[in-house]
Amino acid sequence: MFAMFTEIRWLAVLVAAVAWFVFGALWYMTPAIARAWQRAGGFDVPEDARPNPMVFVNTLVAYAVACVVTDMLAAATAVSSAASGAALGLTVGVGYALTAAAVSAIYDNKQEPVTWFWINGVFNVLGLTLVGVILGAFRAT
Repeated sequence: MFAMFTEIRWLAVLVAAVAWFVFGALWYMTPAIARAWQRAGGFDVPEDARPNPMVFVNTLVAYAVACVVTDMLAAATAVSSAASGAALGLTVGVGYALTAAAVSAIYDNKQEPVTWFWINGVFNVLGLTLVGVILGAFRAT
């Protein structure tokens, strides 16, 4: 397993993590999604509220970890193009992120669990597909 760390494309991981983070900002800042997400989660974020910056740092670190693991899977499965990377990202997104979002929606006692599931689940499937495209594109070079 540790030998796989030598095959990680670190620049690709960084680019993919930042891209996923930016995609998340755009996704969750979209007014319709932001309102539905807050309503589904049962909370209200005031307009003038400023989140703790560590929320964003921790999110980026979590995305980077997921990107490292996804790049290890890319190496193990011989991903060598943006298209095969997209297939890997979609597979990881549906297989892990969508199912984790479903379990979270079931147990986290949200006001609107189905809405919560779809907003977070679809975001992560699309985000991991984007990650796969980036990682695959870097592996193609």
